[in-house]
Amino acid sequence: WGVESLGTIMVLLSIGLIILVTPSLASGLISGERETGGWQLLQMTPLTAFTIVRGKLMSVMWTLVLLLFATLPAYGLLSEIDVSDKLRIQDTLISMVLTALFALLLSGTVSSLFKRTAAATTTAYMLLISLCAGTMLFWLLEESPFSRSTVEMVLLFNPLAAALTLIKAPGFAEYTLIPGNWYILGIGSVILLVVLVVRTWRLTRPL
Repeated sequence: WGVESLGTIMVLLSIGLIILVTPSLASGLISGERETGGWQLLQMTPLTAFTIVRGKLMSVMWTLVLLLFATLPAYGLLSEIDVSDKLRIQDTLISMVLTALFALLLSGTVSSLFKRTAAATTTAYMLLISLCAGTMLFWLLEESPFSRSTVEMVLLFNPLAAALTLIKAPGFAEYTLIPGNWYILGIGSVILLVVLVVRTWRLTRPL
């Protein structure tokens, strides 16, 4: 099938796993504690908001790291099929890591905004699916009515489209989404981390 076809399958599976697993693990980091009453115990400890956030995120991050490591043999096989594509596959792995980090911080931030885990989980899934699948509607409607420049601008926010561009998937090879998507995911992750820490700090303050 070649690197493009196999790589497209791997990218779809990897992003799908990230979207499926991350909200289920991270959307209850804060909301779950508030829902079960465990947050009051955390308020009584001398832990800072950043320490709490770091511990909560690390508990999920290791699972995501194992998930990403599980895909390495497949990507390694792709690089052996075509040695000239090693750099492209490495860039695809970078996109996977940034996507997982962004999904983790987005789910954690959403968790800090809700008192119920069910509501936080639903919201996190909706946001990630809208980002990765919803923006694909612009790609499907290119030239009627959206122009190519409009489609490319929208796809800059889509980590799935960026990874498909790197792997030169059919219909995406002509777009230039890297490094723009990396910048967006990086800046977005920083903003989400700040919001999560600030929100956690406010929750740890006595009423």
